Amino acid sequence: MQAVRSDWKPRNRITTPLTGTPSYVNSGIIKTVMKSGEKISVAQIDYQEFDEENFQYVIIPYWDIIDGLPASVFQGLPGIDMDLRLDRYYRVNYIPVFITERTPSENREDLWEILETVGLDYYDRFEWLLRTTMRAANDNLIVERRRESQVVEEFRPGILSDLQYGDKIIVDSLETIADTTAGFEDRIFKAVTNGVDIVSQNSDVLVGMMVRSAMVSVAVTQRILERREYASKRRAGIEQAKKNGKYTGRKPIEVDEKVLYQANKELKAGLISVEEAMRRTKIGSKSTFYRKVRALEQV
Repeated sequence: MQAVRSDWKPRNRITTPLTGTPSYVNSGIIKTVMKSGEKISVAQIDYQEFDEENFQYVIIPYWDIIDGLPASVFQGLPGIDMDLRLDRYYRVNYIPVFITERTPSENREDLWEILETVGLDYYDRFEWLLRTTMRAANDNLIVERRRESQVVEEFRPGILSDLQYGDKIIVDSLETIADTTAGFEDRIFKAVTNGVDIVSQNSDVLVGMMVRSAMVSVAVTQRILERREYASKRRAGIEQAKKNGKYTGRKPIEVDEKVLYQANKELKAGLISVEEAMRRTKIGSKSTFYRKVRALEQV
């Protein structure tokens, strides 16, 4: 892993961290979403309030994960100079680009309607972001709530879905993680791409920060190749079916036009995410959803 800088000197008031103990802290984990839908943790983002109405955002990149990711999966954090390779990035009394481009501004006419959709009766951009699954139009990043405490637990099936960066699972050996090769690959993928350490009963680190970048690179590449192989086999199967005269294409998805109209209306107003609109209309892909919307608008 390349060196990470902790000696960088702030250049202005926006990047000079506030000192003292914050009166309020809210924390999230930034995740990049693969085309397969799998989420990979890439950074921690904290919102901190201090006395006299001062505040700051602190972004802490997970370099041990980031360094193992290809450009097709992660292109950086908007508004952050990743080339500096800082251990922490500060935005003091300033709302960072990452937040402004994916949260409603205070001047929106429908602001209170948007806040009510996530159960907020006060304006808090960061808290709103933590309660939604919405992402900006130009990247594949989302933010999920981060809990304050770290977990150290014995491994059990399903535990990896609830863990986050810095947590640890205890195993008798790596062989006990799964009974099959596919299961082992899946659980190792979840552990390394979310920064979870795997330790033995005598506290030896079996999978940790020192090897994480290399393991992330292998695990993510494997997922990408599996997806490509599946797509290639599917295309080959369709072509063969066409030659045999047995392929007639997919049957058109039937959608309730009233549900589609309402979902599209709320999506345009920023009240719901496209994922929620797809769930309501029972449409499995974004391309199909937007195609159905275009067809409805032309009627």
